[in-house]
Amino acid sequence: EELFEDQPFEYVRKDIEGSDADTRRRVAVELVRGLCRNYEVQVTQLFSANISTLLEQYKQNPAANWKAKDVAIYLVIALTIKGGTAARGATQTNALVDLHDFFSQHVLCELQAAATGAAPHPVLIADAVKFVSVFRVQLSRAVYDTVFPLLLSLLASPNPVVHTYAASAIERLLTVRDAPTAAAPAGARRFDAAALSPLLQQLLTSLFAILQRGGSEENPYVMRAIMRVSVVAEQAMAPYVQVCVDALNTILGRVCANPTNPTFNHYLFETVASLVKYICAATPAAVNAFEQLLFPPFQTVLQMDIAEFTPYVFQVLAQLLEARDGLSDAYSQLFPPLLTPTMWERPGNVPPLVRLLCAYAAKGKALVLDKVQMVLGVFQKLLARGATDQHAARLLSALWRACELAELQQYATPIFNLCIQRAQGYKKVGPSLVSTWSVFLARYGPRALWQQLESIQPGLANMVLRGLWGEWAPFVKGGRAERKAAVIGTVRLVCELPEVLADVDTAAALLSAAASMLAADAGVGDGGGAAAAEEEEDALEVDAAGGGGGGGGYAAAFVQLSFAAEAEADLYAEHTPQRYFASAVSQLGAAQPAALQQAASKLPADKQQQLQQLMALQ
Repeated sequence: EELFEDQPFEYVRKDIEGSDADTRRRVAVELVRGLCRNYEVQVTQLFSANISTLLEQYKQNPAANWKAKDVAIYLVIALTIKGGTAARGATQTNALVDLHDFFSQHVLCELQAAATGAAPHPVLIADAVKFVSVFRVQLSRAVYDTVFPLLLSLLASPNPVVHTYAASAIERLLTVRDAPTAAAPAGARRFDAAALSPLLQQLLTSLFAILQRGGSEENPYVMRAIMRVSVVAEQAMAPYVQVCVDALNTILGRVCANPTNPTFNHYLFETVASLVKYICAATPAAVNAFEQLLFPPFQTVLQMDIAEFTPYVFQVLAQLLEARDGLSDAYSQLFPPLLTPTMWERPGNVPPLVRLLCAYAAKGKALVLDKVQMVLGVFQKLLARGATDQHAARLLSALWRACELAELQQYATPIFNLCIQRAQGYKKVGPSLVSTWSVFLARYGPRALWQQLESIQPGLANMVLRGLWGEWAPFVKGGRAERKAAVIGTVRLVCELPEVLADVDTAAALLSAAASMLAADAGVGDGGGAAAAEEEEDALEVDAAGGGGGGGGYAAAFVQLSFAAEAEADLYAEHTPQRYFASAVSQLGAAQPAALQQAASKLPADKQQQLQQLMALQ
């Protein structure tokens, strides 16, 4: 009670984040759970009697005996939860506890009383909200329809714990999905955009109002709730975009002066990114409006060189540019400063700046080609360090995708020389090189790659393909499209270049690499909808930049915005890796059986068996 009243945000942090392990209440809860694991029936019966006694005490004198009901609610939570996570609440429950009856009889009444002004003790309101949040998966949609307006009304509570709990509960309830179906592989949201839309205006007004209250100006749970509302509502947020962005800009201007709460700041930018993502997807013309709203505060961040925020700004700028059909004047003017060496000195700036340059290559090739030597200077600098070589490969891949070979021909030999020299001194760069060369191959063909390597030194092509590509291709990282390009590129080298097939060791190394990648990737994409939804929720559980909800300062670093994530470009959209491998290698075997058999004979027995299994998939 003392912590609840005197240090409300510490109370919230300890309870919601589970950092109250040293308290007597938490120890007692864990003891009850431990006993239930071995003596569930006996313990449930014993404590059920105690709970009934406590509830009766409260009923006799609610004002004086509110602590009895507080204990009763905590005992029910302790008895009921058999398994759960912070992200999903209770996932396994004690079947001997009638959860829905307890909610209807003893929890809902507290929420209704608080909503009508007949306020019970604030601790009991917080307990009731916590009960709803913890058992959100078990509560039905009908209960959600009843509870949401009640939680919304609690956002106006002057008590910091109550309005923070209400905001957190709303956010948590909006993450719940029903079981996957054929129509909704990720599972339909239990409280979806259609249900949320009528509440949007009041909900957003109440949430932003909390952020204007003393002590709650940087409440991360409230900002996270605003973000989640935006994500669930999607296009229904369109009428409120300007009001939301204006409010977010005001907040950004305030926190720029002293960025001390990394979690709050992260969710602020996630909210901006989610608005851009869903509104621009439905209305591409909205990009111009977003630029007018966001460019002024973003320019302020860049001019003030606020290290904590520049990685976020670059991500959203890239997201906006990717949604455009071409460059605007503002983007054209921004491009030259991005290439200055000082921009690349902070490690946290590198990933989002590379993302932004990749967007420039896709949307404004002429501008990039005009400054291509400076762009390649950035590439060279990034390639020279193990911490950034994957970003160098990503930047180079964007150039391959955007440009014709003739436009880059004069730079191709120096680029490949740099890559090979780097590989000689640092072998772990291999996966990054294979990744970008796979893009080169997809765009210009295996023959172009072969000729480029041979032009540097006769015999170099087979040497590189055998010793570098064959060894490091299985370790290519990145998304499915990147791995797919590497697999299909590897197969094409064997099947489309007679020179490779003629070199038995090279052909064997490449076949082995392709088979290893396919085996490692087997099952990728199964249940993709549900997996993607879970990954999205889990990504938002990360404590941004390593900071805590209460702030306290942090070092600037790169943190990926989940809702500004870059869409993968699939260079082989019409193919699946397994079927492409089976078809291409089978055709090669039909045309040149002896050559393929000779290469396959160089493989270990398990690889030969794997090769046969893969060829049978067509």
